[in-house]
Amino acid sequence: MILVIDNGSSFIVDLLSCLNRLGINYEVKRYNELNIGYDDNNELVGYDAIILSGRKSNDRFMNIVNMDIVKSAYKHNIPLLGICYGLEIMVLALNGTIIRMRERVTGINHVYVTCDTPIVDKGIIDVYESHLYEVARLPRNFVSIAFSNTCKNEVIMHTNKRIFGVQFHPEVSGVYGYEIIKRF
Repeated sequence: MILVIDNGSSFIVDLLSCLNRLGINYEVKRYNELNIGYDDNNELVGYDAIILSGRKSNDRFMNIVNMDIVKSAYKHNIPLLGICYGLEIMVLALNGTIIRMRERVTGINHVYVTCDTPIVDKGIIDVYESHLYEVARLPRNFVSIAFSNTCKNEVIMHTNKRIFGVQFHPEVSGVYGYEIIKRF
């Protein structure tokens, strides 16, 4: 079963619709409904994978909880997909950095995938973006596998673990986004 963390994204209904169409067994919890610890009894250990949604607004408590989720998933080798804010908080939790962009990126954008990976193949994909931050420095053992004209780290992945992040919103990106969610 996949755990979907609802961080108040405008697109949470679209994400759940994608999972329903794929026939994926999932559970949704708002970030403030979780009880996370670092021991083996924490609430995340029973899940097969975790998806961190985007967000509408900044919330300090949301950031703390999501950082704990990322660290716990990392420690327990639980596959993780961070979407937009989910990617950004994942990078911060694992000692990377993000920066505020000069302008918000919104709308359909061409993303150039540089190699074949478990979640996306090499080529150009069109995706929907809505973000004001981007990755400045990747965490240790992460690589960037896609870029655009507005963002140099559109898709990142861990070199040894099933941990992925996308700066865009696959849940509203048509066939390309649907395929990423399916392959995750």
